[in-house]
Amino acid sequence: MSKTWYPVIDYGKCMECGVCTDKCQHGVYDQQKAPTPIVVQPENCVHGCRGCGELCPAEAISYVGENNRQSNSCGCGCSDDSGGCCG
Repeated sequence: MSKTWYPVIDYGKCMECGVCTDKCQHGVYDQQKAPTPIVVQPENCVHGCRGCGELCPAEAISYVGENNRQSNSCGCGCSDDSGGCCG
């Protein structure tokens, strides 16, 4: 898991649809506050995973560490149709 990669929510754009909180299986978001996406465990985010951001209809999710990205895939399945942890 990562302390240098995690989602940041732009609440000005966020529609509070709950797609991101439903998608993340790593405990990054506070499920008690869903559908409002509150990041409570950023260190649980898989480095390079964009599963929640790719689903966000408002494009309200960016990532800390995004500019330092080393590859296009985190290897967890979020970039393919394998149905991995983020797919």
